[in-house]
Amino acid sequence: MNKFYQDYTESIQHSLEDIQKKSDKIALFRLFLIVIASIIVYQIFKINEIFGIVSLISAILGFYFLVKYHEKIDSEILLQKTALEVVKNEQNCLQKKLNKYDRGLDFVNPQHIFSEDLDLFGEGSLFHLINRSKTKIGNRLLANQLLGVESRYSVEEKQSAVQELSDKSEWRLRFFASMFEIPNEEQEISDYLSKIQQPPPLIAEKLIGFYAKIIPFVWIGILISFYFLPFNINLYTIAGIALINFRLSGINKKHTEQYFASVEGGGRLMQKFNVAVRLLVEEEWKSDILRKSFQKLPVSQLAERNPIEDFILILRKLDIRRNALASVLLTIISPFQPIQLIKLRAWVYKNPDFFEKIFEVLGTFELYASLGNLSFNHPEWEFPKILPDKHVRISARQLAHPLINTDRVVANDFDLSEKNRISLITGSNMSGKSTFLRTIGINLVLAYAGCPVFAKEMSLSLGIQLVCYMRIKDSLLQNASTFKAEIERIKLVLKAINDKENALFLIDEMLRGTNSEDKLTGSMALMEKIAQSETYAFIATHDLRTTNIAQKYPDFIKNYFFEYSTQNGELIFDYLIKEGVCKSFNASLILESIGLDVKNID
Repeated sequence: MNKFYQDYTESIQHSLEDIQKKSDKIALFRLFLIVIASIIVYQIFKINEIFGIVSLISAILGFYFLVKYHEKIDSEILLQKTALEVVKNEQNCLQKKLNKYDRGLDFVNPQHIFSEDLDLFGEGSLFHLINRSKTKIGNRLLANQLLGVESRYSVEEKQSAVQELSDKSEWRLRFFASMFEIPNEEQEISDYLSKIQQPPPLIAEKLIGFYAKIIPFVWIGILISFYFLPFNINLYTIAGIALINFRLSGINKKHTEQYFASVEGGGRLMQKFNVAVRLLVEEEWKSDILRKSFQKLPVSQLAERNPIEDFILILRKLDIRRNALASVLLTIISPFQPIQLIKLRAWVYKNPDFFEKIFEVLGTFELYASLGNLSFNHPEWEFPKILPDKHVRISARQLAHPLINTDRVVANDFDLSEKNRISLITGSNMSGKSTFLRTIGINLVLAYAGCPVFAKEMSLSLGIQLVCYMRIKDSLLQNASTFKAEIERIKLVLKAINDKENALFLIDEMLRGTNSEDKLTGSMALMEKIAQSETYAFIATHDLRTTNIAQKYPDFIKNYFFEYSTQNGELIFDYLIKEGVCKSFNASLILESIGLDVKNID
């Protein structure tokens, strides 16, 4: 993948050089136009003032359209430069460096049945590995997809959408680039805009609305009157209009400022979102999820002006009010702020739920573009096959953990069926038991999200309900000891058993918060409960006494283990799972290596 990103970077750099040259030429032409137009207009004014005014207006209009074209060129330059930053971020992610996108801290929930145990959210999490969203809803949709909350579509439909966006490599990078410069902290604005409310009513609103319609003609009349009336009369007329404008603005300042402050920054952000929307409109979508989502886009069928551009124009005008001099000049011409509020009200009335629909569609495409990007960045990963079995089935070849550096990761083969629906795993410390359980769980999450999994081959049944009992923490805030936290997790296991769910338990060292005898008794009781149900479980333990239960239930309980070896006094781990029971443990060796004398303890 690095080769693709290197080639793409070179392509963008060449394109940037060409576009920059065009921009420089336009900048020079603008300067040339100002000089030439000034001379021509001046000469025409000397001949005839009316023709002079017409020529001045024509020159201003011509210059305006040239500036708009220049802005379009400069926007493309900015998009290309941002694309370079996007590519750099992708290269950093491939090298296991920090991803600049949101880490999903808002979704961290220690009480969730598997998200905390499987490192789904937070720094270096699965969410952080995948996420390329810049909208609040995009983050939320990705979180829901990983948690299994999103159930409208089948896994096959999700896979189709992921594959389509994985194949659109250059489009996907431009889509990311369109929103990349939006700070993660400003995502709240997109959430606010999606729920934008009508502006508050103004004092004398109908009068201001009528006044806004006639004021342009008043100014045209004043300009013409300069030819017929004395200068001081026109000056008094302008002063009178300015006083009216300032009065109308002043009596409504409390209403306008409060509302404008709530949408401040929205215009700048919507410019970036508008680029993203345009990219969606320009592309053809084939997968069911993406095609149906695109059809919800309010601008997908528009032949007329894009409402987003109207909204941006209003907010860009409002941003000018932050410049004191510009604000005064604009208010002299018209009651600027009240008029813009009226226009904003008309826009919101004409386009109800517009941003809610826009951000829902953008969020959906961010979700599948993020998943497609994961697929593209890891071509060695495979999309899993979904089996029609009603019971839990998992079959994997060379299955590995996606959050471990790929230079050091070890992959395992494993099949889970009714014959080993309870798999007991023993092994020494640091041998890979917990990581193996998390490998199973996190790849299951990826599979149901429609992603490829870190395996050469994987097939699994639908409807597996993950319940993890692994990372148990005490909490001073909640007045919960480790043992109490474990009891709460055991309750979840028992509930899944009683609900007759198609549950898969990932259990790592039960009841570590109590003494060894109670721990053994409780562990055996829980395993008996699982054995007498129809649920499935991977259970990692250090206590070899628990492995005897396999003799009682040989038809569906099997023992597996991880082992280590020593070489020149160092512990060597192969991290490969094997059938049987572990016979050697290394805690004493590890303690000795750090300076504790464990051999001479009476």
